[in-house]
Amino acid sequence: MINKILAASILSLSLFIGACGSDDEEESLADKCRNGDDASCLIGTWNLLALQDATLDYSIVVDFSTGPGRLVINDDGTFVYTYASAASSLMSKDCGGLKDTGKWTYDAATKTINIKFTVGEQCNSNPTYAVVKVNETEMSFNRQVFQTSEDLPKGQTYIEYFQRVNIQ
Repeated sequence: MINKILAASILSLSLFIGACGSDDEEESLADKCRNGDDASCLIGTWNLLALQDATLDYSIVVDFSTGPGRLVINDDGTFVYTYASAASSLMSKDCGGLKDTGKWTYDAATKTINIKFTVGEQCNSNPTYAVVKVNETEMSFNRQVFQTSEDLPKGQTYIEYFQRVNIQ
C-alpha cells in the first residue's frame, strides 16, 4: 500500500513539474520573426553586407562582405554600430572600425525603426528612421541609415542589407 501511495506521489509530482516546465519555454527566433513585425526579431547581431540599389533589381552597389559593418541591437533599446572596413567603402578610411552607439525604437504598425545616435565616433550623428524588412536570417532598411557618407549617384534608392550573425 505504501508503495502505491509513493508511486502515485512521484507520478503526481512529475506531472506537476512537467506542466510547469512547458510554460517556461522561450519562443523561438522563427516564431518571433514569423510576421516580421515583432521588435524582438530585430534583437541580435547583424552584419551589413551591402548597399543595394532598389531601383535596379537590388543589385549590389557597395559590397562590404570583406569588412562588413556590424550592428548589435540590444533588447534594452540600445544599439552599437561598427562601421564597415571593406576597401569598397568610401567611409573606411575615416570611419572603418569605429563605433557609434545610441537608442532605437520600433513601431510595429509602420514597421519603422527609429535610430538616434548618442555616443561614439560621430561618423553619423543624425537621428533617422527606416522601414524594416526582417526575418530569421535577413534584415534590410529601405534607406541608408549607417553608411550614409558613401558617394553614390543621385536619383537612386539605396537600401542597407544585413544578415544575422548568430542564429539562436
